[in-house]
Amino acid sequence: MSEQRFDWRGVVARALFSLFIVFAIYNPSGTSFLHWVLGGFGWFWLKLATGALLAAICVVLWRTTVGVLGRRGIVLVALFNLGAGMTLLHLTGASLLAGQTLLLWALIGLAGLFTAGLCYSHLHHRLGGISHTEEVSK
Repeated sequence: MSEQRFDWRGVVARALFSLFIVFAIYNPSGTSFLHWVLGGFGWFWLKLATGALLAAICVVLWRTTVGVLGRRGIVLVALFNLGAGMTLLHLTGASLLAGQTLLLWALIGLAGLFTAGLCYSHLHHRLGGISHTEEVSK
């Protein structure tokens, strides 16, 4: 088994992965999976396979996040995201009700939640040897 350190590059990689998955499913620019599916009935099997893959990845991310952080951890990360977002809005002078700001904030908050769950799961494994997988006994 290879030695994996926990450093900022791992956090950035997990954050970029989470952002990619969340914004691939839906983003307000009109270039997301949801917009592709609602755009017509062409490419049915490809859309079905892509949807199944994105759904499976989301389920794994959600189960990992809930399993590691629990309800209290999810609430704490959500409150941190709320505080960080309000601080950024105040510092930039942007309005929460302007355009797609609230929707983008919610999507970035969800990606932040997934990132926190993935990072904490990695830390659990590194520090305590705890793997967050189901073992199948024969």
